[in-house]
Amino acid sequence: MLVFSRRRGEAVVVGDGIEIVVLSSGKEGVRIGVRAPLSVAVHRKEIYDQICEENRQAAGALGPAPAGEPSVSEAAARPTRRDRR
Repeated sequence: MLVFSRRRGEAVVVGDGIEIVVLSSGKEGVRIGVRAPLSVAVHRKEIYDQICEENRQAAGALGPAPAGEPSVSEAAARPTRRDRR
């Protein structure tokens, strides 16, 4: 884990096109802003965990894939024509 300090107005860049900016800080915590391409999902950690758990439950409810068909996770990992650009 990379740990560093930032002041109000300063930013951190993650990868290409993702910027995290410190908007303010105080007793209640730090307020940050995230600039990212629309193709990048940005969630608070607790919301992301909830989405993952709901996806696991939904995938479990489907049961195993029939022989010869990819599982839900395998199908999701496969790039679509749109992703291959």
